[in-house]
Amino acid sequence: MENSRPMEKPDTEKLIHRLHQLPELEPPPNLVSEVMARIRPVKMPLWQQFFVYLSKPSHITLQPLPLAGAAMLAAAVFWLGMMTGTNRVQSVDQPEQVAAEERILQDPTPFFTAGRGLMTAGFVAEALPLLQRAALSSPDNPEYAYWEGLCFWANGMPAKERSSYMRGVGSSPEAVPLLLNLGHNLLEKKEFNAALIQYNRTLEISPDEQTALYNKGLIYHLLQDFPNEIIAWKKYLQYHRSGKNSFRAVDRLNRLDDFTYRTYQLGNRKTILSQSALLGKLTTDEIYHEVEILAQRLRNDPELHVNIIFFQDNNALAARQKAIALKNNIIALLGEKEDSRVKLSWFGEKETVQTAGNIYQLPESLLLFGQHSSTQGKETKI
Repeated sequence: MENSRPMEKPDTEKLIHRLHQLPELEPPPNLVSEVMARIRPVKMPLWQQFFVYLSKPSHITLQPLPLAGAAMLAAAVFWLGMMTGTNRVQSVDQPEQVAAEERILQDPTPFFTAGRGLMTAGFVAEALPLLQRAALSSPDNPEYAYWEGLCFWANGMPAKERSSYMRGVGSSPEAVPLLLNLGHNLLEKKEFNAALIQYNRTLEISPDEQTALYNKGLIYHLLQDFPNEIIAWKKYLQYHRSGKNSFRAVDRLNRLDDFTYRTYQLGNRKTILSQSALLGKLTTDEIYHEVEILAQRLRNDPELHVNIIFFQDNNALAARQKAIALKNNIIALLGEKEDSRVKLSWFGEKETVQTAGNIYQLPESLLLFGQHSSTQGKETKI
Protein backbone atom coordinates (compact mmCIF):
# COMPACT_ATOMS: atom_id res chain seq x y z
CA MET A 1 0.00 0.00 0.00
CA GLU A 2 1.41 3.38 -1.02
CA ASN A 3 1.54 6.08 1.62
CA SER A 4 2.32 9.03 -0.66
CA ARG A 5 -0.04 10.62 -3.03
CA PRO A 6 0.70 10.67 -6.81
CA MET A 7 2.12 13.93 -8.22
CA GLU A 8 -0.22 16.12 -10.25
CA LYS A 9 1.95 16.50 -13.37
CA PRO A 10 -0.39 18.66 -15.43
CA ASP A 11 -0.50 21.48 -12.81
CA THR A 12 3.28 21.35 -12.34
CA GLU A 13 3.98 21.63 -16.05
CA LYS A 14 1.60 24.63 -16.33
CA LEU A 15 3.46 26.41 -13.49
CA ILE A 16 6.86 25.86 -15.07
CA HIS A 17 5.55 27.07 -18.47
CA ARG A 18 4.17 30.31 -16.93
CA LEU A 19 7.46 31.00 -15.08
CA HIS A 20 9.37 30.72 -18.36
CA GLN A 21 7.11 33.41 -19.86
CA LEU A 22 7.91 36.03 -17.15
CA PRO A 23 10.26 38.87 -18.22
CA GLU A 24 13.86 38.90 -16.85
CA LEU A 25 14.63 41.55 -14.19
CA GLU A 26 17.98 42.76 -12.79
CA PRO A 27 18.45 41.86 -9.10
CA PRO A 28 18.75 44.74 -6.61
CA PRO A 29 22.40 45.89 -6.26
CA ASN A 30 22.45 45.32 -2.44
CA LEU A 31 20.83 41.87 -2.58
CA VAL A 32 24.06 39.91 -1.96
CA SER A 33 25.14 41.98 1.03
CA GLU A 34 21.67 41.79 2.61
CA VAL A 35 21.51 38.01 2.16
CA MET A 36 25.01 37.49 3.58
CA ALA A 37 24.21 39.74 6.52
CA ARG A 38 21.22 37.55 7.33
CA ILE A 39 23.04 34.23 7.07
CA ARG A 40 26.39 35.28 8.59
CA PRO A 41 26.69 33.74 12.10
CA VAL A 42 26.74 36.07 15.05
CA LYS A 43 30.28 36.54 16.31
CA MET A 44 30.76 34.60 19.54
CA PRO A 45 32.39 36.17 22.59
CA LEU A 46 36.11 35.46 22.96
CA TRP A 47 35.63 33.05 25.86
CA GLN A 48 33.11 31.02 23.81
CA GLN A 49 35.49 30.93 20.84
CA PHE A 50 38.23 29.72 23.16
CA PHE A 51 36.01 26.98 24.59
CA VAL A 52 34.89 25.81 21.12
CA TYR A 53 38.52 25.77 19.99
CA LEU A 54 39.42 23.51 22.90
CA SER A 55 36.51 21.20 22.10
CA LYS A 56 37.45 20.47 18.47
CA PRO A 57 38.27 16.75 18.19
CA SER A 58 40.45 17.39 15.12
CA HIS A 59 42.95 19.31 17.26
CA ILE A 60 42.83 17.54 20.60
CA THR A 61 43.10 13.85 21.32
CA LEU A 62 40.70 13.02 24.09
CA GLN A 63 42.47 11.52 27.07
CA PRO A 64 42.04 11.45 30.85
CA LEU A 65 43.30 14.68 32.38
CA PRO A 66 45.09 14.90 35.71
CA LEU A 67 42.70 16.23 38.32
CA ALA A 68 44.80 19.28 39.07
CA GLY A 69 45.25 20.13 35.40
CA ALA A 70 41.55 19.79 34.66
CA ALA A 71 40.63 21.98 37.61
CA MET A 72 43.11 24.65 36.57
CA LEU A 73 41.87 24.49 32.98
CA ALA A 74 38.23 24.94 34.05
CA ALA A 75 39.18 27.87 36.25
CA ALA A 76 41.19 29.41 33.42
CA VAL A 77 38.32 29.20 30.92
CA PHE A 78 35.86 30.59 33.48
CA TRP A 79 38.17 33.50 34.29
CA LEU A 80 38.76 34.26 30.64
CA GLY A 81 34.99 34.36 30.09
CA MET A 82 34.45 36.65 33.04
CA MET A 83 37.17 39.01 31.87
CA THR A 84 35.97 39.29 28.26
CA GLY A 85 32.21 39.40 28.96
CA THR A 86 29.47 37.00 28.02
CA ASN A 87 27.71 39.29 25.53
CA ARG A 88 30.35 41.47 23.92
CA VAL A 89 28.71 43.90 21.44
CA GLN A 90 30.81 46.68 19.96
CA SER A 91 28.97 49.80 18.93
CA VAL A 92 30.20 53.11 17.57
CA ASP A 93 27.50 54.72 19.69
CA GLN A 94 29.19 53.41 22.91
CA PRO A 95 32.90 54.35 22.65
CA GLU A 96 33.43 54.10 26.43
CA GLN A 97 32.20 50.49 26.46
CA VAL A 98 34.48 49.60 23.53
CA ALA A 99 37.48 51.20 25.24
CA ALA A 100 36.79 49.29 28.46
CA GLU A 101 36.53 46.01 26.58
CA GLU A 102 39.80 46.70 24.76
CA ARG A 103 41.52 47.32 28.09
CA ILE A 104 40.24 43.96 29.32
CA LEU A 105 41.65 42.22 26.25
CA GLN A 106 45.02 43.88 26.84
CA ASP A 107 45.24 42.43 30.37
CA PRO A 108 47.70 39.48 30.15
CA THR A 109 46.46 37.78 33.33
CA PRO A 110 43.62 35.71 31.83
CA PHE A 111 45.81 34.60 28.92
CA PHE A 112 48.59 33.55 31.27
CA THR A 113 46.20 31.69 33.57
CA ALA A 114 44.51 29.90 30.68
CA GLY A 115 47.85 29.03 29.05
CA ARG A 116 49.30 27.67 32.24
CA GLY A 117 46.15 25.64 32.82
CA LEU A 118 46.38 24.15 29.33
CA MET A 119 50.03 23.33 29.81
CA THR A 120 49.36 21.66 33.14
CA ALA A 121 46.67 19.60 31.44
CA GLY A 122 49.15 18.49 28.76
CA PHE A 123 47.98 20.69 25.86
CA VAL A 124 51.35 22.34 25.24
CA ALA A 125 50.70 23.32 21.60
CA GLU A 126 47.41 25.03 22.49
CA ALA A 127 48.99 26.73 25.52
CA LEU A 128 51.83 28.34 23.58
CA PRO A 129 49.99 31.22 21.83
CA LEU A 130 48.27 32.20 25.06
CA LEU A 131 51.53 32.25 27.04
CA GLN A 132 53.19 34.17 24.22
CA ARG A 133 50.35 36.70 24.32
CA ALA A 134 50.83 37.18 28.06
CA ALA A 135 54.62 37.49 27.76
CA LEU A 136 54.32 39.94 24.89
CA SER A 137 51.89 42.10 26.87
CA SER A 138 54.15 42.12 29.94
CA PRO A 139 57.77 41.49 28.82
CA ASP A 140 59.24 42.45 32.20
CA ASN A 141 57.29 39.82 34.13
CA PRO A 142 59.77 36.99 35.02
CA GLU A 143 56.98 34.49 35.73
CA TYR A 144 55.50 34.98 32.27
CA ALA A 145 58.97 34.60 30.73
CA TYR A 146 59.58 31.40 32.70
CA TRP A 147 56.34 29.72 31.63
CA GLU A 148 56.70 30.85 28.05
CA GLY A 149 60.21 29.37 27.97
CA LEU A 150 58.99 26.17 29.57
CA CYS A 151 56.26 25.89 26.93
CA PHE A 152 58.77 26.47 24.14
CA TRP A 153 60.84 23.63 25.61
CA ALA A 154 57.80 21.35 25.73
CA ASN A 155 57.13 22.15 22.07
CA GLY A 156 60.73 21.43 21.05
CA MET A 157 61.82 25.03 20.38
CA PRO A 158 65.13 25.42 22.31
CA ALA A 159 66.25 28.67 20.63
CA LYS A 160 63.01 30.47 21.53
CA GLU A 161 63.09 28.86 24.97
CA ARG A 162 66.49 30.43 25.59
CA SER A 163 65.27 33.84 24.43
CA SER A 164 62.43 33.72 26.96
CA TYR A 165 64.75 32.86 29.85
CA MET A 166 67.27 35.54 28.86
CA ARG A 167 64.52 38.15 28.71
CA GLY A 168 63.32 37.07 32.14
CA VAL A 169 66.83 37.13 33.61
CA GLY A 170 67.32 40.59 32.14
CA SER A 171 64.41 41.94 34.17
CA SER A 172 64.96 39.72 37.23
CA PRO A 173 68.67 38.77 37.54
CA GLU A 174 68.17 36.78 40.79
CA ALA A 175 65.28 34.59 39.62
CA VAL A 176 66.68 31.11 40.37
CA PRO A 177 64.20 29.14 38.18
CA LEU A 178 65.12 31.26 35.15
CA LEU A 179 68.87 30.99 35.77
CA LEU A 180 68.60 27.27 36.34
CA ASN A 181 66.55 26.58 33.21
CA LEU A 182 68.84 28.78 31.15
CA GLY A 183 71.74 26.63 32.37
CA HIS A 184 69.82 23.47 31.39
CA ASN A 185 69.15 24.88 27.93
CA LEU A 186 72.84 25.65 27.39
CA LEU A 187 73.90 22.26 28.76
CA GLU A 188 71.56 20.42 26.37
CA LYS A 189 73.27 22.26 23.50
CA LYS A 190 76.71 21.30 24.91
CA GLU A 191 77.63 24.92 25.58
CA PHE A 192 79.35 23.81 28.77
CA ASN A 193 81.19 26.96 29.81
CA ALA A 194 78.12 29.13 29.26
CA ALA A 195 76.03 26.67 31.29
CA LEU A 196 78.58 26.79 34.13
CA ILE A 197 78.18 30.56 34.30
CA GLN A 198 74.44 30.22 34.84
CA TYR A 199 74.82 27.44 37.42
CA ASN A 200 77.40 29.51 39.33
CA ARG A 201 75.03 32.49 39.31
CA THR A 202 72.31 30.19 40.65
CA LEU A 203 74.55 28.92 43.46
CA GLU A 204 75.53 32.46 44.47
CA ILE A 205 71.86 33.01 45.29
CA SER A 206 70.98 29.48 46.47
CA PRO A 207 74.19 27.63 47.53
CA ASP A 208 72.47 24.27 48.10
CA GLU A 209 70.51 24.15 44.80
CA GLN A 210 70.76 20.43 44.07
CA THR A 211 70.50 20.36 40.28
CA ALA A 212 73.01 23.17 39.79
CA LEU A 213 75.51 21.46 42.09
CA TYR A 214 75.15 18.10 40.34
CA ASN A 215 75.29 19.52 36.82
CA LYS A 216 78.51 21.36 37.64
CA GLY A 217 80.13 18.03 38.48
CA LEU A 218 78.68 16.51 35.32
CA ILE A 219 80.04 19.32 33.13
CA TYR A 220 83.54 19.05 34.61
CA HIS A 221 83.35 15.29 34.05
CA LEU A 222 82.43 15.82 30.38
CA LEU A 223 85.24 18.36 30.03
CA GLN A 224 87.63 15.90 31.75
CA ASP A 225 88.57 18.65 34.19
CA PHE A 226 89.15 16.21 37.05
CA PRO A 227 90.44 18.59 39.75
CA ASN A 228 87.34 20.77 39.43
CA GLU A 229 85.15 17.69 39.14
CA ILE A 230 86.40 16.49 42.54
CA ILE A 231 85.66 19.90 44.07
CA ALA A 232 82.17 19.88 42.54
CA TRP A 233 81.26 16.41 43.87
CA LYS A 234 82.49 17.29 47.35
CA LYS A 235 80.36 20.44 47.36
CA TYR A 236 77.35 18.44 46.22
CA LEU A 237 77.83 15.85 48.99
CA GLN A 238 78.26 18.59 51.55
CA TYR A 239 74.54 19.34 51.12
CA HIS A 240 73.00 16.16 49.69
CA ARG A 241 73.55 12.58 50.91
CA SER A 242 70.47 10.70 49.66
CA GLY A 243 69.19 9.66 46.26
CA LYS A 244 70.82 8.04 43.26
CA ASN A 245 72.73 11.18 42.28
CA SER A 246 74.44 11.28 45.67
CA PHE A 247 75.66 7.70 45.29
CA ARG A 248 76.83 8.52 41.77
CA ALA A 249 78.79 11.47 43.13
CA VAL A 250 80.53 9.25 45.70
CA ASP A 251 81.31 6.68 43.01
CA ARG A 252 82.84 9.35 40.77
CA LEU A 253 84.93 10.68 43.65
CA ASN A 254 86.25 7.24 44.56
CA ARG A 255 87.08 6.46 40.91
CA LEU A 256 89.17 9.65 40.91
CA ASP A 257 91.13 8.27 43.87
CA ASP A 258 89.41 10.58 46.34
CA PHE A 259 87.87 8.88 49.39
CA THR A 260 86.78 11.98 51.28
CA TYR A 261 83.28 10.47 51.17
CA ARG A 262 82.46 6.76 51.19
CA THR A 263 79.33 4.64 51.03
CA TYR A 264 78.87 2.26 53.97
CA GLN A 265 76.44 -0.62 54.27
CA LEU A 266 74.71 -0.28 57.62
CA GLY A 267 72.26 -3.16 57.86
CA ASN A 268 69.82 -2.99 54.97
CA ARG A 269 70.61 0.60 54.14
CA LYS A 270 73.52 2.32 52.43
CA THR A 271 74.75 5.47 54.12
CA ILE A 272 77.13 8.13 52.80
CA LEU A 273 79.55 9.52 55.37
CA SER A 274 82.52 11.86 55.31
CA GLN A 275 85.52 9.63 55.99
CA SER A 276 87.72 12.68 56.44
CA ALA A 277 85.53 13.95 59.28
CA LEU A 278 85.39 10.56 61.03
CA LEU A 279 89.19 10.31 60.79
CA GLY A 280 89.38 13.57 62.73
CA LYS A 281 90.73 15.68 59.86
CA LEU A 282 87.96 18.28 59.77
CA THR A 283 86.46 20.78 62.21
CA THR A 284 84.69 19.77 65.41
CA ASP A 285 81.30 20.73 63.96
CA GLU A 286 81.89 18.62 60.86
CA ILE A 287 82.96 15.64 62.96
CA TYR A 288 79.88 15.99 65.16
CA HIS A 289 77.63 16.10 62.09
CA GLU A 290 78.89 12.72 60.85
CA VAL A 291 78.75 11.14 64.31
CA GLU A 292 75.15 12.31 64.64
CA ILE A 293 74.28 10.58 61.35
CA LEU A 294 75.73 7.31 62.71
CA ALA A 295 73.97 7.69 66.04
CA GLN A 296 70.66 8.40 64.32
CA ARG A 297 70.95 5.21 62.26
CA LEU A 298 71.37 3.26 65.49
CA ARG A 299 68.41 5.03 67.11
CA ASN A 300 66.17 4.30 64.15
CA ASP A 301 67.11 0.60 64.05
CA PRO A 302 67.35 -0.89 67.58
CA GLU A 303 68.52 -4.25 66.16
CA LEU A 304 71.46 -2.72 64.31
CA HIS A 305 75.06 -3.30 65.50
CA VAL A 306 77.92 -1.32 63.94
CA ASN A 307 81.48 -2.54 63.42
CA ILE A 308 84.14 0.18 63.25
CA ILE A 309 87.51 -0.74 61.71
CA PHE A 310 90.40 1.72 61.51
CA PHE A 311 93.48 1.30 59.31
CA GLN A 312 96.73 3.21 59.88
CA ASP A 313 99.78 2.13 57.94
CA ASN A 314 102.61 1.13 60.33
CA ASN A 315 100.79 2.60 63.34
CA ALA A 316 98.26 0.29 64.97
CA LEU A 317 98.31 2.38 68.16
CA ALA A 318 97.09 5.49 66.33
CA ALA A 319 94.39 3.39 64.65
CA ARG A 320 93.25 2.08 68.04
CA GLN A 321 93.06 5.57 69.56
CA LYS A 322 90.94 6.88 66.69
CA ALA A 323 88.60 3.88 66.93
CA ILE A 324 88.06 4.41 70.66
CA ALA A 325 87.52 8.16 70.18
CA LEU A 326 84.84 7.57 67.55
CA LYS A 327 83.01 5.01 69.70
CA ASN A 328 83.05 7.34 72.69
CA ASN A 329 81.49 10.10 70.58
CA ILE A 330 78.72 7.76 69.41
CA ILE A 331 77.95 6.44 72.89
CA ALA A 332 77.88 9.99 74.23
CA LEU A 333 74.88 10.58 71.97
CA LEU A 334 73.21 7.21 72.49
CA GLY A 335 73.88 6.51 76.16
CA GLU A 336 76.06 3.92 77.96
CA LYS A 337 73.42 1.19 77.68
CA GLU A 338 74.10 1.02 73.91
CA ASP A 339 77.83 0.36 74.37
CA SER A 340 77.59 -3.25 73.19
CA ARG A 341 76.09 -2.22 69.85
CA VAL A 342 79.34 -0.58 68.70
CA LYS A 343 82.30 -2.94 68.15
CA LEU A 344 85.88 -1.88 67.35
CA SER A 345 88.81 -3.23 65.36
CA TRP A 346 92.09 -1.63 64.22
CA PHE A 347 95.05 -2.55 62.05
CA GLY A 348 98.51 -1.10 61.53
CA GLU A 349 98.37 -1.49 57.75
CA LYS A 350 96.81 -0.06 54.61
CA GLU A 351 93.25 -0.79 53.57
CA THR A 352 92.76 -2.30 50.13
CA VAL A 353 89.78 -0.81 48.34
CA GLN A 354 88.51 -2.02 44.98
CA THR A 355 86.26 0.14 42.83
CA ALA A 356 84.77 -0.59 39.43
CA GLY A 357 87.79 1.00 37.80
CA ASN A 358 90.83 0.25 39.99
CA ILE A 359 92.32 -1.09 43.22
CA TYR A 360 93.59 1.40 45.81
CA GLN A 361 95.78 1.16 48.90
CA LEU A 362 94.64 3.66 51.54
CA PRO A 363 97.31 4.38 54.19
CA GLU A 364 94.71 5.84 56.61
CA SER A 365 91.06 4.90 56.36
CA LEU A 366 87.87 3.86 58.10
CA LEU A 367 85.64 0.91 57.29
CA LEU A 368 82.12 0.64 58.69
CA PHE A 369 79.52 -2.06 58.31
CA GLY A 370 76.40 -2.93 60.23
CA GLN A 371 74.61 -6.15 61.11
CA HIS A 372 71.33 -6.95 62.78
CA SER A 373 71.13 -9.02 65.95
CA SER A 374 69.77 -12.04 64.03
CA THR A 375 72.87 -12.17 61.79
CA GLN A 376 75.59 -11.52 64.37
CA GLY A 377 76.88 -15.10 64.28
CA LYS A 378 76.87 -15.43 60.48
CA GLU A 379 79.82 -15.01 58.15
CA THR A 380 80.07 -11.57 56.58
CA LYS A 381 82.15 -10.53 53.59
CA ILE A 382 83.68 -7.08 53.70
